[in-house]
Amino acid sequence: MSTTGTPDSASNAALLRQQQTRFRRRVFLVIAAVIVSFYALIFTYHLLTPTPSQSASLQVLEQCREICLKYGLIPTGNIKQDAEAYLEAVKKPRLSEPLRELLADGQFIVAESRPHPLLKQPAPDFQLKNHEGQLVSLQETLAQGPVVLVFYYGYDCSHCVAQLFGLQEDLKYFQELGARIVAISADPPEETKARFEEYGAFNFTVLSDPENRIAQQYGVFIPETAERPSDLKHGTFLINPAGKVFFSTFGYKPFLDNKSLLFMLNEFSQPSSSEHHSAEGT
Repeated sequence: MSTTGTPDSASNAALLRQQQTRFRRRVFLVIAAVIVSFYALIFTYHLLTPTPSQSASLQVLEQCREICLKYGLIPTGNIKQDAEAYLEAVKKPRLSEPLRELLADGQFIVAESRPHPLLKQPAPDFQLKNHEGQLVSLQETLAQGPVVLVFYYGYDCSHCVAQLFGLQEDLKYFQELGARIVAISADPPEETKARFEEYGAFNFTVLSDPENRIAQQYGVFIPETAERPSDLKHGTFLINPAGKVFFSTFGYKPFLDNKSLLFMLNEFSQPSSSEHHSAEGT
């Protein structure tokens, strides 16, 4: 005799399956909600927590504001105009005489190099992109002559690029001495290119160091830690063709004493001076 389930047992089985389905659906929704919440938390953290370069940019903006206030400068939104106003405010010397006469100034006091771990040491080599996305290396540039290496803040504020406008004004003197100028900031290549199109390009190399890695190697950028915020400075280094640093200066204001740079480059180019530097291993 065959047996079949009662209507009650079939109904119970169907109800149990429905309960199991609902339970599995709830478990799935809970797991999905946890995963979504986890990724939302990560996204929010990265959105609200500035990267080292973003943190440094915020610091730069605050420094720029303070410096502008010191000199009574009001940003106009025109970076070139504001940079030129800064050069006027700090009374950057305007060089106009021929190079030979400029270097014959026996009364001029040349700026002193600041102590730095890289002085008389090999300059860290690098390969960075210019505004066209082309890679440029320090080693290849040094093959053409000594290098004036400048770390600037970028186009975030008026005084940040003032040094570059000042170097452009005096570029002919550096070219006469066979020197090459290389400027580095965290601005991405496309940002620099856009600014060049808006305000005009410089006639020297401008490179992008997005994460300030090279700036850190040259000691002008200190990344953020749990104990301290990030720190970014302007920096100017003179590097001889052998790749050794023979002058350094850095700080929260750009170095605008181009005449001192020209004096030091000229001194280094003299045969007796070159032999002296070689003997010292510089």
